[in-house]
Amino acid sequence: MVTAYEIAKTGGKHHGWYLEQVKLSDAELLKGISSFEKQIARHESWIADPTIKIANYSDFDPRRQVALIAGWKQDASRHRESIEIQRRILKERANGQK
Repeated sequence: MVTAYEIAKTGGKHHGWYLEQVKLSDAELLKGISSFEKQIARHESWIADPTIKIANYSDFDPRRQVALIAGWKQDASRHRESIEIQRRILKERANGQK
């Protein structure tokens, strides 16, 4: 299976973001990973209980409810890909690779 990191590094999805990330220090990458992890936790809490984010969620049209949940899941997935890219950059640095 091809990973988000491999796709980004070879010019695919997230490539521009990857190029920006490789310029960052290890500390900045670690801070980014922590931030994404917090965002994922927040999104997962909204998915589990949408009223945390939107008090009147139950008043929304069911199609809008489904779209909101799908969007939050998509955001969490993108954040996981970002974490993977940042971790792999750190790993390559630790192994002396580029």
